[in-house]
Amino acid sequence: MPELLVDELGPYLGGRRVDLKQQDGAEKLAKVVKELPIEGKPVTLLADRKARTPAVAAVVYELGVAGAPKVLIKTDGRDDLPKEIEVTPESRVSAPTTCAVATMVLEDLSTAVWPFKGGLGKRQRKGLAGPDLSHTGETLEREIAGCNGNVAFFSGDEPIVWEMTHNLAGTVVQSDKKKKIESLVLLRTAPVAGRPVKIGSGS
Repeated sequence: MPELLVDELGPYLGGRRVDLKQQDGAEKLAKVVKELPIEGKPVTLLADRKARTPAVAAVVYELGVAGAPKVLIKTDGRDDLPKEIEVTPESRVSAPTTCAVATMVLEDLSTAVWPFKGGLGKRQRKGLAGPDLSHTGETLEREIAGCNGNVAFFSGDEPIVWEMTHNLAGTVVQSDKKKKIESLVLLRTAPVAGRPVKIGSGS
């Protein structure tokens, strides 16, 4: 498998740059990913801290469509959080239990945690240097413990750099004290906090 990278400029897969801002960017991405030797195996993706969250999400989604059951995302983030997170592409997930946890970093750097089916969420104002992950982690721990599901969803608003979204995913992993979550899903399209999460073709 050639090196797969998403940086500030977007996806750079096996030496081929894809500009997602171009009109045919999404089609080109799908074509490049389809030509990778995935063969139904997990794939490793290097994601730069300053990459845009939608670009990372787009690559993960297409890797799933092309057959990757899991994507290991490596990011040089905070030392107190995992630098590698294993995510399940949205295209590989069916509807989970309604209480499944969804969380995201919002444009103003606050965080939101709410159930997959929609409903009253819990919002945490931003901290000094970005999202307040300690309080968000406490909320996540309670919500994960209180749900019998094994899937969790995460995302970041359009302008959010990947580092913050990655750190939120790492917080989900750390908050899952009983290791119930088998599929941590990076959503292809940022959801609206508190609204039902749409997956698959409906997103």
